Formats: sequence, C-alpha cells, structure tokens
Amino acid sequence: MKYLRVFGLAILAGVMIALGGLAYVACCAYETTGVGKIIGSILFATGLLAVCAFGLFLYTGRIGYAFEKKADYLLALLVGYLGNIVGACGVGYFCFATAPFTSGKMGDVVATIANSRDILAGGETWYSALLLGVLCGVLVFVGVDLFKRKPGVIGTLALIFAVATFVVGGTEHCIANMFYFSAANHWNGGTVVDILLVTLGNSLGSLGFWGLLKLGGLVVKGQEPASK
Repeated sequence: MKYLRVFGLAILAGVMIALGGLAYVACCAYETTGVGKIIGSILFATGLLAVCAFGLFLYTGRIGYAFEKKADYLLALLVGYLGNIVGACGVGYFCFATAPFTSGKMGDVVATIANSRDILAGGETWYSALLLGVLCGVLVFVGVDLFKRKPGVIGTLALIFAVATFVVGGTEHCIANMFYFSAANHWNGGTVVDILLVTLGNSLGSLGFWGLLKLGGLVVKGQEPASK
C-alpha cells in the first residue's frame, strides 16, 4: 500500500508539472515577445507549488534528500519516477489531441521545444542536456527546500522565483520534458536519451547542492517532504 500511494501521488505530481508546462507553452504562443516567456515561467511555478502544498511525490523534488534516507527510499524514488512519467505524458497526449496543439500556435511552440531537445537529431549536445539538467536540479532543490524551511510568504515566493529562474533560464527538467515530447508526439531515440541525461543532471544537481549544504552544516534534518 505504501508504494501504491507513492505511485498515485507521483501521477498527480506529473500532472501538475505538465499543467505548468501547458501554461508556459500558452504564454509563449500568444505573447511572442520576451514578456510572454517571463510570464509563462512564473505561471509554470503553479505546478511545483501545488506539488509542495499537497505533499505530492515529484522525483526531482525528493532525489536531493536520498542520502538522508534508508535503502527502501530508492524504491520509492523509482516508483515515484514512473508515476511522474504517467502523469506528465498522460497530460501531454491529452493536449496533443486538442485543437490548440494540432492546428494552433501552441502546437508550433511545443514542437519547437521538442525539436530543440532531440539530441540525436542535432537539437542539442549530450553535455548541454546534462549540464542544463544539473542547473535545474539545483534550482528545484533550492525552491522545495526553502518552501519547507520558511513556511508562508517567504517560502512561497522563494519557490516561485526558483522555478521561474530555471524555466526562463532555459534549463531542463526531466518531467517537464516528458510533457513537451508527448504534447508534440515527438518520441524517438534522441528524446529518450535527452530524458535520461536530464534525469541524471537533475539528480546530480539536487544531490550536489544537498552535499554542499551538509558540508556547511546547513542541512536541517527531516526537511524532506513527507512520504505519507
């Protein structure tokens, strides 16, 4: 029952991240100036804010705390990752079946995003995906950790700005990429490689930042979101 619950919470987390990605795509489609990208990056934060507020299970929000946990936490992370895939890809294909994506500007935007991240097609290099994943992992960890450390307005703003920074900065989030690839129906070897590299980067970024906090004596025990 424990892992079934994790799987359910992870599906919901994937859904929320995908909905954040949907808001970003819409803003970029209908406001083509840089303002649209900025607004979209802020609205994207709705997804992670909901994840933290509801206590959902998002792989990228929890991997950074792995060294604090027992061995069975690794299984929870794997189950959670699979649930995130179901949620994000499910919403992506829901969107792919709708008019704004099949014949509208939103479809053009998400196709551009997907093409730019198709490694084997020359969209980007493998090390670019990895490094952008690392930077995103750091920012996700910072946002989630500050949300827990500073309940209220400060923590909420910290989370929103951390997410907005990783989105507008062009870094890559593995679960968000799953939504983009699904909404564009653009799955192939290159996009799968991208997901694997970005997942590794997100993990290294989160774990590395946690390690530096630990080294500096700034880790607060029990700060990781509870897995109920």
